[in-house]
Amino acid sequence: MMDQYVLLNKLVQQCLKKPPVQKKFPKEENKQLAVQIRNWLELYGNNGNVKNQNEIRILRDFLLFHEAASKGTIPVQKNRQEISFYLVIDTNIFFHDEKILSRLNNNDICVLPQIVLDELSNRARDKNVRGKKSQRILSYIRQFPANRMLQTRTNRSEVRQLLPKFYTATNNNDECDLQILAATKRLLLDKKPAQLLSNDFELRQKAAELNIPALSLQEFLNGN
Repeated sequence: MMDQYVLLNKLVQQCLKKPPVQKKFPKEENKQLAVQIRNWLELYGNNGNVKNQNEIRILRDFLLFHEAASKGTIPVQKNRQEISFYLVIDTNIFFHDEKILSRLNNNDICVLPQIVLDELSNRARDKNVRGKKSQRILSYIRQFPANRMLQTRTNRSEVRQLLPKFYTATNNNDECDLQILAATKRLLLDKKPAQLLSNDFELRQKAAELNIPALSLQEFLNGN
């Protein structure tokens, strides 16, 4: 029998891959997911000792939209604003929107892998337009509330543990991608509602293979 928390994490990840704006109800797969969520909530949701209340809220939020859409109406998206998402931000997102941190919801946690900060710091030394932009980005990051910022460091040993063996790095870009994927994967394994933000299509494809929710900047700004 699957552990209740393992099952909870699995259901949460399915919900995160189906953001409310993109749900075109009633799809058969969403119906099946809704049944699984109801069964889990009936068994464990009312247990006062159950932790992971943030994840449980994600399940209830999914049901809210599912039931409303089945009736032909979509409710105002209120509950989701109360959820703390762990948003792992790729370097390219900052260069497309250097004020991306101001677009986060008030409860979102910005997750910055050390390799992203290193890349920004290295580029900030350049005496060109990109160098100046990197300096501004780092300044915005320093001004971001510390209680909503999580900096992570993933070494190669952890990358090998968290990702399939056939995920290998042949250059610096690959190394950066693997560390970003590993950082996001680690959050998900810790039962955190994490999402990866990247404009790198190939990186998002790899994330999809690993069941890691990933959005482009435009998808994020559109609320998808």
